[in-house]
Amino acid sequence: MYTEENIRGRFPLRDVLLKIMIVIIFIILILFVIAKVMGPSDNRERKNDNYDVVFNENLEAMETFAYTYFTEDRLPKEVEDSAELTLREAFNLNLMDSFTDANGEACDVNESYIRLTKNEDDYTLRVNLKCNEQEDYLLTKVNTYDYCENAICERDSSKDEAENEEEVTPEVDITEEEQEEPVVDSKTPTYSNTNPSTNNDNIDNTVTLPVEPEPTVMYEYRKVTAPILSNWSSWSSWKLNSNGYTAVKCTTTDTSCLREIQLFKRREPVGIDSTTGQTVTDIVTYYSVRTRTIIREGSTDLKWSTYNDTSLLNDGYTYTGNKR
Repeated sequence: MYTEENIRGRFPLRDVLLKIMIVIIFIILILFVIAKVMGPSDNRERKNDNYDVVFNENLEAMETFAYTYFTEDRLPKEVEDSAELTLREAFNLNLMDSFTDANGEACDVNESYIRLTKNEDDYTLRVNLKCNEQEDYLLTKVNTYDYCENAICERDSSKDEAENEEEVTPEVDITEEEQEEPVVDSKTPTYSNTNPSTNNDNIDNTVTLPVEPEPTVMYEYRKVTAPILSNWSSWSSWKLNSNGYTAVKCTTTDTSCLREIQLFKRREPVGIDSTTGQTVTDIVTYYSVRTRTIIREGSTDLKWSTYNDTSLLNDGYTYTGNKR
């Protein structure tokens, strides 16, 4: 009878190889776990960096829009009064183009807004943006300065100093010694002063230089008329998705989207295995479509006029930021 010690004594090399294999497998498992843990972290960091860039660009776009939206007639009148516009209202009125975050997902249109609050001497502009779990805001002190391209803007100290400098009209005093003898044309008749009460001491020799009028600045206004669309048709019957259609869902502000597609998947028999004779099943995709049409095309009208043209503003026009 062989004992366990005899068996081990006969195969010492096998025991060594077995231990080496166990160590190698253990090392491979450790490297695999490290790669799984470290790899996605780097991807998440790169993804977060790109997400922050797109988020900040959207936040700055909302701030730029706020300066053109708050025209003089939209400014709050009383102290502590506020005027606010949500992102949903801006999209519905076609005042802004819709935008998404870095993942292609729409931002919160109700929690994202611009708000202008009147203070004692100026205004506070708050721009708030919320996309999924990320939310941030900008606070800016603004006012209706003369040098603003729109109704409101940030204070520019350099322009304040330039406006506070008094425009002094140079005056030139010409004394009798500095007066030159007039050149008399022989063909031009001369006239003598017959008024005895007039003398050189009473003559005002102050010369005022003419002031050239400032050119009129013209501002560009824009009015966007949204197109009129028909109601959606009924969904079509389900058809085999042999063309490989993808699902399409129109947003509420995308008036150029005229067709929606929805998909349906199920597992069903697709044939018989010639080798085994058994039924082969697979995932089969079906699609359904609904459409709508444009009843009247939208339009964009541009006009040039002076600053704060109330007739255009009351008619739905807004500043584009361009001037000439």
